[in-house]
Amino acid sequence: MFIKEKPFSNWTLPGEDINKVIVAFDSEYQSGSRNNISIGGELINVNQRRLKDIISIQLGFNYRNRSPTLYFMKRDPDDSAFRFSDVIKLLKKYLWKIGKYKEVRELKKLTIELWTFWGGVDLSVFQDYEKILTENTKSKKDTSKIVAIHSNTFFTSQPLKLRISDENRNAVSITKNDKLVIRDMTKLAPGKENLAGLGKLIGVPKIDTEKWDQQDGCPKGYYKAHMTKLWENRQSDFVNYALEDVVVTALYGTFILQFQKQLTDDGFGDFKPLQLKPSLGSIVGSIIGCQNAKSSDWIVDEVVKLLSQLKQRTNNDKDFESFLRTICKPEIKTEKGKVVRDYHFNELHANPTSDDLKRWLNEHLDFDKIRKGYCFPRTDISSDKSHKHLVHDMTNKIDVPLNRMFNDAVNAYNGGYNIVIYTGIIPQGGEKRDWDISSAYSEAGHLLPDIAPGLGAVKFKEFHNLAANQFSRIVKAAEKINGPYTVGVGIFDIEYPSDYKGFVITPKNVNEGPRYFRKIHEVTLSYTDAYTAWSCGAKVFTHRLSFVRQSRIILGTLDGISQEGHIQDIFQKRREQCVHGSPEDKMNKNVVNQCYGVTAEGLKKKTSPDYNNGRPYYVPFSRITNPLKAIQFTSITRLHIITLQRAIWKIDPKAVFLNNVTDGCLTWTKKPLKIDEIIQSMDQITAEENPWYHDMVHNYFDGKYIKRKDGTDQETANLRTRLTFSRDNQLSAMVGLTKITPKQVFNKYLDQGRSTINVVNHQITGITAMRHEEKFQHLQTSWNQTTDLYFSFDMAQVPINYHQSGQFVYWETRPYNSEDEFNRLWQPGRDVLKYGVWYSAEYAPFFLRFFTELQKGYKPMKFWKVNKKDKKGDSYLHRGTEVYRNWSFYVARNNLDIKNSYGLIIQIFHDHGWVYMRGTEERELPQLQSFSATIRRIQKNHVKVLPNYVLLHESNLI
Repeated sequence: MFIKEKPFSNWTLPGEDINKVIVAFDSEYQSGSRNNISIGGELINVNQRRLKDIISIQLGFNYRNRSPTLYFMKRDPDDSAFRFSDVIKLLKKYLWKIGKYKEVRELKKLTIELWTFWGGVDLSVFQDYEKILTENTKSKKDTSKIVAIHSNTFFTSQPLKLRISDENRNAVSITKNDKLVIRDMTKLAPGKENLAGLGKLIGVPKIDTEKWDQQDGCPKGYYKAHMTKLWENRQSDFVNYALEDVVVTALYGTFILQFQKQLTDDGFGDFKPLQLKPSLGSIVGSIIGCQNAKSSDWIVDEVVKLLSQLKQRTNNDKDFESFLRTICKPEIKTEKGKVVRDYHFNELHANPTSDDLKRWLNEHLDFDKIRKGYCFPRTDISSDKSHKHLVHDMTNKIDVPLNRMFNDAVNAYNGGYNIVIYTGIIPQGGEKRDWDISSAYSEAGHLLPDIAPGLGAVKFKEFHNLAANQFSRIVKAAEKINGPYTVGVGIFDIEYPSDYKGFVITPKNVNEGPRYFRKIHEVTLSYTDAYTAWSCGAKVFTHRLSFVRQSRIILGTLDGISQEGHIQDIFQKRREQCVHGSPEDKMNKNVVNQCYGVTAEGLKKKTSPDYNNGRPYYVPFSRITNPLKAIQFTSITRLHIITLQRAIWKIDPKAVFLNNVTDGCLTWTKKPLKIDEIIQSMDQITAEENPWYHDMVHNYFDGKYIKRKDGTDQETANLRTRLTFSRDNQLSAMVGLTKITPKQVFNKYLDQGRSTINVVNHQITGITAMRHEEKFQHLQTSWNQTTDLYFSFDMAQVPINYHQSGQFVYWETRPYNSEDEFNRLWQPGRDVLKYGVWYSAEYAPFFLRFFTELQKGYKPMKFWKVNKKDKKGDSYLHRGTEVYRNWSFYVARNNLDIKNSYGLIIQIFHDHGWVYMRGTEERELPQLQSFSATIRRIQKNHVKVLPNYVLLHESNLI
């Protein structure tokens, strides 16, 4: 093997650890062999990277900042595959070079912290990677310390014991107790940056291989795709190119360590020296977790009140101590081999003074537990196989005084609000303009009070079975706490007025997503969401509602605000002191933005596969997961969107809202809206109705309620959520579409009347799949999978009418009237929209006829499940049968001439070359007599069935 060594003098870690060496790692490989594999029932040509396709590995070593060194190791074609022992041998070489090998050899343990980027791809280049990553123990042999996220992004939850050997089965180690920690920079990169982006961020420009293509007379991108040729022609350049990713990985990881150190120095978080957190979310969780653990006078005062009430009911010291045990931190000791929890109750006198009691409570209360309302056991007590060993998730939460409110809050969590209201092609003329709530989640954090769910609900503010005309009583009671921002959760019936034209924004979880209905029964909501519906004129019946114990927000200040709000304010100010776009600026921005996300981590019971056994396990809680805070962040944003809508209509009553996306909306107005006028309008509304919002914006956001974003007066496709773009490229929300401009989508697809766009997704097997799926085992497999992305509407609302402009139309939609209506219309609507070009004037009458009858209660005919497709993706075997059945019902309902109608369907079958299927078998097309009998039977039974008019039009029958 060829080994190249280079000094890495500019790699300086922020500190030293005698028991740790940092190793940055990357690999280079050539294109593997082509193979055909059945994936999803389809034979797909894939590229499989074999171990012999690995060209080189690159490493950077840093032990206590002693002469950090880069190593490039190139294997020849006849060399054996790389093993992890090659890394350890190079590490030994480095330690010898810096004169520390003997010293390190005598250590009781050595932790090797391996830094990667998209680590699953690179670590699987080792022949023994499975053995390295799998650590079985006698007690938990079925679980792994590997946390795999997003296929090839993973990290270790705890250090792995390294037991490795070389190709001759000789043990290879540094100390008697080598440990491996893995950290993936992908999870620590802001904004999903790739390595090139991280390099640019920290000042390491990407080496341009295309200039070498040009210099050597090769086509553009040649060397990038033919790495072996680059080695043959430019060995020195190859080495520099290969080592670049290691340099970026090492320097970016060091930047994160420095950021953690600065946070520790400034009193934010409990980051240990030279211990990189596994993700940006865990960094934010540590910051807020430490803040949550700090004492608070208002919580102490609430506990004193509760103790006073308890003393009035009972004078029993055991009851007194029993209550305190649930909310205090014990000192854990071992006496005579037994674990003893000492709560230091002996320090409290029989009748302590108020000051003594408060002093004791400040020292002994578990403020973090009180603020979250739950805690975790010290040991794994769960027998649920969906629970991962030593991982805190929904399966091993301890019940504490607020269990019902915790579960209600989990049920009420819905995430963001995304609705397209006018869908289709919006014609040229007028202004389409995007507006965003300024720093939406940061604003929400500034209006989220400090809460203490561990102390239970505010007893005198619980409401049960309160009629809709009494909701104003609740509003009046909440005014004495935190107004519309009072944190509470309950179960409600909501009914919006039939003539209400604004956003119906009250969510209920149905079909794996938040859905919105004019009328809903027994929906679990935050109080803020219920208040928002009420402020829109909705009737709100309260089955039950509990307000959590919370501090009171002092208007215009951060007094009484949650720790998340304090952190967001601090780090927003830190951003102002940084150069815009610098690494420090981006990290501070990340802290501000992630304060919401970490409160919701693990609430939805999503799963990831365990590396050892492939079984799914629940995504863990973050350190500060809190459903009450999570629902409040999103609820506040919904309330502010309603305020924005009202403000715009106050300026321009004819303004049309085309869509709404969580923290913003797209408007369509005859004349451009002025941002200053909207801000002034919002200012008037909040000054009169919502002083909390008004004062917060003026004191902490310079009076700026909103941001003016992109706009256009050109034709705009507003197709569905996150698929909004204009012909002039000014609007370009195009989730799912890459490497194509809005103008190109118009020219190549929409103008041509196409209902789908061909999307190529690059797929690559994850490291867990490589271990457990036989077809991928041990081989890194990649392929391009082509799929059809439909332009069709997502049926988030009900299409009711269309407006034509040239060849295009746009549709008015309305919210679903009820959950029952949603269940009846949603799936049939989604199905029929895939049959034709719904935004086309040609098809619009047939879609309208379908949706009109569907809303009247007609049951749609069964849509055939496509089992076999032709090259165009159509149902080759079933399309004819489906047309025949739909035509039968159409002829019967419209009382058409049977003989002529039969002649038409025969001709259509002939023109298209269709076959007629009965079940799974091909049959002769029914004769005229059979067709006539079918028509008479339908007419006799008066079946209220809705044919697929779009399909019949597409087949030239109507």
